[in-house]
Amino acid sequence: MTIASVFSQLNQAYLLISLSDWSLVVVNESASRMLRLNADTLEQGALWNKTLKPLLQERGQEGDLVFHCGQSLFQARCSQIETDNGAYLAVSVVPFLSTSSQQQDVFALLDNLGAYVYCKDVNFRYTYVNQQVCQLFGYPLDEVIGHSDVRFFGEETAQRLVEESDRYVVEEGQVVEREEVNYVPEFDEYRHYITVKKPLHNELGEIVGLFGISTDITEMRLAEKKLRDSETKLSTILDNVGAYIYIKDAERRFRYINKKTEELFGRGSDEILGMNNYELLGEVQGEEFDRTDRLVFETKQRLTCIESFHAGEDTYYYWSVKIPLASANGEIDQYIGMSMDITEQKQLEYQVREANKALNDKIEEISQLKDKLHEQAVRDALTGLYNRRYLEDRVEELFSDRRQSHCSLLMIDVDHFKQVNDKLGHKKGDQILQLLAKLLEEECRADDLVCRYGGEEFLIVLPGSDAPTAYQKAEWIRQRYAMLVGESCPEVVGSSISVGVAAAPMHGADFAAVYHCADNALYQAKALGRNCCVIAAAS
Repeated sequence: MTIASVFSQLNQAYLLISLSDWSLVVVNESASRMLRLNADTLEQGALWNKTLKPLLQERGQEGDLVFHCGQSLFQARCSQIETDNGAYLAVSVVPFLSTSSQQQDVFALLDNLGAYVYCKDVNFRYTYVNQQVCQLFGYPLDEVIGHSDVRFFGEETAQRLVEESDRYVVEEGQVVEREEVNYVPEFDEYRHYITVKKPLHNELGEIVGLFGISTDITEMRLAEKKLRDSETKLSTILDNVGAYIYIKDAERRFRYINKKTEELFGRGSDEILGMNNYELLGEVQGEEFDRTDRLVFETKQRLTCIESFHAGEDTYYYWSVKIPLASANGEIDQYIGMSMDITEQKQLEYQVREANKALNDKIEEISQLKDKLHEQAVRDALTGLYNRRYLEDRVEELFSDRRQSHCSLLMIDVDHFKQVNDKLGHKKGDQILQLLAKLLEEECRADDLVCRYGGEEFLIVLPGSDAPTAYQKAEWIRQRYAMLVGESCPEVVGSSISVGVAAAPMHGADFAAVYHCADNALYQAKALGRNCCVIAAAS
């Protein structure tokens, strides 16, 4: 069987790539369904030629990467395989989120977030961007995925982004929160962003890329410049930017607020001006804001921070920038603050965490179901003992274990069982089988293998026991069964069992030989009048 036929038959989605010419050898059925592309369509299309193939070639032949296909995110796990016919790259493809509906919900949320949201792989190439990023770059989604910032910002800016932030996230696993200034050729201007970048991990904890959210604060920066240029234009400008803007003095009392800040507090400037944080917000909430205000005057430095505001049961989060203002004599006696609502970004982080938790819960549920199904597959439904299938899977291992000098087999059959069924009904027959099964489990060791082999026939494998020891065990079980039947089922008093005993190496080296001898011994027990145990004649 060739390696191509092996991967073609796998249930898991796989791509098999020849490393000699980077051609697609196999796109199996599961991968075709997941990506909604057959082998020819994939190899000739942009997903392979512009995204996957360049990413795989640049990333190397081991590790993980994340890529975008249609409206879905996928994770590719790569492993190199060496064969006599050459080297191949096996790529396992799995959804990056648990279901397509979850992906659609998340994508819709990201497209309407009002911020630039994106993911990059470890080579700093885009694997996902929302619609706002596409509009910023002036390219459709399929012409953004797989490309680095070189295409959109130029070599110098792209290198600076990697050196100043991206490499710390991907290489060191840091969370980077910073302001970035980038030249955007599409608009021929510099734009300012508040950016948060966090590492993306796979289930093994390995970093496979980064996740970033950037909020355009260019307008805020323009507003700051205009404030310095002309104080007379201050109110007009600040009332029309998408931020909460305010000025406080050295005692942290409000000296100016814009309209948006009035709307936040639900009070007019005539009420708020002159109040400090405690008077406006109370002791607890006031202290949170006052702490950062004091730092501005103590350090005399520009301060950026995330602050929270509680309104009833709701909590709002703000990215705040506080800039000290000097008087004519150079004394820092005021500062101007600008806060932007980032509550939606915080909610998105929470939703991503919840989605990941739901995914992990589902994986655990599937794992438990798998274990349950396996247990059902190897257990007899009536008695709870292992079934014939399980015995046949395990028995050769037990007989071939050289650590054991002996291994015995007991073949047990309920005498005249058909008469019990015919006279007393199958329900009573089932009770007899269950009683015997319970007895066998109680009388056997943890290492012994007890199974219902079929009908009223049971088999016990006794590792480490020779034939005489096994015979003693069989005789004890036979006597205990007769006693238990009399106590528990008086209507079938006289029910008995016959047992054939054989052992390795006395009766053969493998299970088939020992089973044959035990079967003959059981036949002899029946011929001797039943209700007895017989050791097979030595081979």
